[in-house]
Amino acid sequence: MEILNARLHDFRNEEHKNFHTEVNDLIIRFTVEALKIQRYYPAFSAALDAEAEALDVVQKSMFTGPIADADHIRDTTTLGMEDMVDAALRHFNPDVRAAARRLKIVFDSFKGITTKPYDAQTAATDVLLTQLQTTYRTDMQTVGLTDWATELAANNQALKNLVGERYTDETGKPPQNMKEARKQLDAAYRNVAKLVDCLMFVEGPEAYEAFVAELNERIDKYNTNLSLRDGRNAEEEE
Repeated sequence: MEILNARLHDFRNEEHKNFHTEVNDLIIRFTVEALKIQRYYPAFSAALDAEAEALDVVQKSMFTGPIADADHIRDTTTLGMEDMVDAALRHFNPDVRAAARRLKIVFDSFKGITTKPYDAQTAATDVLLTQLQTTYRTDMQTVGLTDWATELAANNQALKNLVGERYTDETGKPPQNMKEARKQLDAAYRNVAKLVDCLMFVEGPEAYEAFVAELNERIDKYNTNLSLRDGRNAEEEE
């Protein structure tokens, strides 16, 4: 048994921090002393704190300017669609009321969508639109939401473009301290992982296999999510 390779470089900033936070939680639960990683854990813990601070700066910067404005427009369209459905529930035409009831179930399943983080809301909006424009296409036409759905799709794409530009244009890249924080944290994590692997080789796996098994579960989870995202991106490019 050995620790799996995590695709650290490919993680988005939030994923990167969340992964290392989960690793830290595991270490605390199994204890630094039991794992015999006293030599490298302080550097890992300090690097995790430094990344959290750097990420906070990046996230706060995204809540200003064009991205925040585009998110507000998207929220307004989404909430407007919900209002249209609620109003249609009281429509004089029974066919409209029936269609509105079915759409209400869909929107209720996405309750709180406008309060999600940018990336999560973008992904959820894509799923919502797919359902509306396929399974519930006729109901949308009956209630009068077809143009609204087209507008929401445009709003969502506009925000995707802005976020993408932020991380591809030179002026929009994450601050250098975020890159450096990730680099330092990854190095500290690898030192811890290598030490645990070495200790298992020298002392035997018994004292470490439970920790490594849980760590590998988390690595596999994050790597799988990356593979799924890679697949979705490849489909969109075709």
